[in-house]
Amino acid sequence: MLGEQSVNKSVRLHRDCPVCGTTELQYEFIVDKHPICQCKGCSLMFINPQPHIQPYNQDAPFPSELRADSDWAKCHKRNAVSYLNRLIEYSASGIERLLLVADNGTYIVDEARQRGFDVDQMTFDYFYQSLPHSDRRHRYDACILMSVLEKCADPEMALNNIKGLLTANGSLMVIYPSIDSWSARLFRSKWWEFRKENLFYFDITTMQNLLLKVGYEDPLIFPDYRNVSLNYAKAKLKSMRKGLWRTSLAALLYLAPTIIWDFPFRFWDSRKIVISRPKMNQGNAKLTVIVPVFNEKQTFSQLIETLLAKEIPDIEIEVIIVESNSTDGSREDVVKYQTHPRVKVLLEEKPKGKGHAVRAGLNHATGDIILIQDADLEYDINDYDALVEPLLRHQQCFVIGSRHVREKQVWKVREFNKAPVVSWIFNFGHLLFLSIFNFLYRQSLKDPFSMFKVFRRECLYGLSFECNRFDFDFEIVIKLLRKGYRPLELPVNYQARSLREGKKVSITRDPFTWLRALARFRFSRLYKKRDCA
Repeated sequence: MLGEQSVNKSVRLHRDCPVCGTTELQYEFIVDKHPICQCKGCSLMFINPQPHIQPYNQDAPFPSELRADSDWAKCHKRNAVSYLNRLIEYSASGIERLLLVADNGTYIVDEARQRGFDVDQMTFDYFYQSLPHSDRRHRYDACILMSVLEKCADPEMALNNIKGLLTANGSLMVIYPSIDSWSARLFRSKWWEFRKENLFYFDITTMQNLLLKVGYEDPLIFPDYRNVSLNYAKAKLKSMRKGLWRTSLAALLYLAPTIIWDFPFRFWDSRKIVISRPKMNQGNAKLTVIVPVFNEKQTFSQLIETLLAKEIPDIEIEVIIVESNSTDGSREDVVKYQTHPRVKVLLEEKPKGKGHAVRAGLNHATGDIILIQDADLEYDINDYDALVEPLLRHQQCFVIGSRHVREKQVWKVREFNKAPVVSWIFNFGHLLFLSIFNFLYRQSLKDPFSMFKVFRRECLYGLSFECNRFDFDFEIVIKLLRKGYRPLELPVNYQARSLREGKKVSITRDPFTWLRALARFRFSRLYKKRDCA
């Protein structure tokens, strides 16, 4: 925990995390004589204590590049077109009035006005000091915060003030340097965005949790694939602190032929783009539990009674049962709960697989948090409290209940006393597919295929799913990872059942669908076409 210290009136000391409220703040390193700490709860990084706000014109072009026909200007124009295209695609109700908050947004303003928008622009200094006193009668259909939020001493207040200026169907685009970008991971403490002007350093999870806390929903997340040139890269190097990295990169740039220095190309920047909108209805937190059922008569009644008796403080629980026309009498047991006030029953005409049933349940989920629960008794409902807590405290957006976190469970998680060979095959298969998964997606997860997946409903916005069988467990994790979420794995209780006891995984069929999912979703389109530019 960051130790308390005496500070003068020119700085601001945070004793808890501005996003999740955790008091466990750990010192990391020094930037421009200012300490940076990290929250142990949600991983937010920020300067602490914080100096006075000092506006910094990060994107202002250099004097030699101010010509409207320069390659520098052409890159900025292309970036402006890209930003506005994404915002227009997201804002289904259209945009008439746009608020741009940026120290240098000339190209965005020009492009927006060419498209017929009524545009107001604020610099960072005016935005932070004057926005709380703005006339709320003037509403905007969209707002762009470009390299601004990380400089605010109180980002939550800034987002609240923006929400007050947006129309009911308004959209917010936040462009910010992200600590889960490739450059931040590569350069670490030498990253050029680590400077005293940037008070906060968000990743995708902390940014979304802050937006959710303030009351925004339906986030789309993109890497900032900007149009740049080698001349642009040379200018960027000037903002890096002196050292081996800067010297090495400068040497590489100067080795490039001068004829290509002004040639524009698309490159993923240090920044990420999040587009969101104000949440229409904010009530008490709700958990939706999706229960797919097919031929589970022996366990369903016990499972559902335990589930309906489950209570979590300050959270409402909604249960969605998806029954797939069982042949063992399970449907008759499910139908008995159709009139229960906390239960929605969906009856499928024929069995199409667990993935299809879960997808049907997702289409009817209304909870803030979604949890997938099989109808057998392999997993313990008493683990719900620990699984949802990081989401309720705005520390995580995606949690996996791992059967393999404990060392003793790594190999023997599936122990079938009467079928040791089958047990060995299942455990070996898990390690094999886990290795392939972690290699392809550059992860170090222990149990991404666990049934216990818990996530914010907003995480699914813009995603579509197609898998019908157990390959859905692969698909949903892959797409959440590609959207930018990094799951927190928490240990859960697990008691495996064998094929004789009703386990439905097919050793001869399902491995091929898993391999197909691992390969197909690595590079497939992530968002539905209408949601991205």
